[in-house]
Amino acid sequence: MNKESIILLGHGSRRNEANEILKTMTKIIQPKFPEEKIEFAFLELAEPNIKDVIEKCINDNHSKKIYVMPYFLYSGNHVSRDIPDIIKEFSIKYPDINIKYGEYLGIDERLAELVTEKIETLKSA
Repeated sequence: MNKESIILLGHGSRRNEANEILKTMTKIIQPKFPEEKIEFAFLELAEPNIKDVIEKCINDNHSKKIYVMPYFLYSGNHVSRDIPDIIKEFSIKYPDINIKYGEYLGIDERLAELVTEKIETLKSA
């Protein structure tokens, strides 16, 4: 029984192959947080959706604290409006549950390094 859960939240796609990336990322991250249960969820177009996963964290995992980590590169309407609205809805419904919303991936030197590596690979192909 986990008292804390982490939700890795992606946009969602009609293409299953695209959604598999978030599932795989969740499996990679889980060992780094052995005390927490890590779930993946999608905002739209794929299942499980974020609302169902928050309910699962509360009712099945018995989490008292939930960290929602958006797996988004930049802050569009989903990151700045839609996701905070969903979190607010659940904070009102479950006032004794602490739901924290993380920052989107954004500009980060580590991401720049990854993009640089991908460009170098592309140029050498």
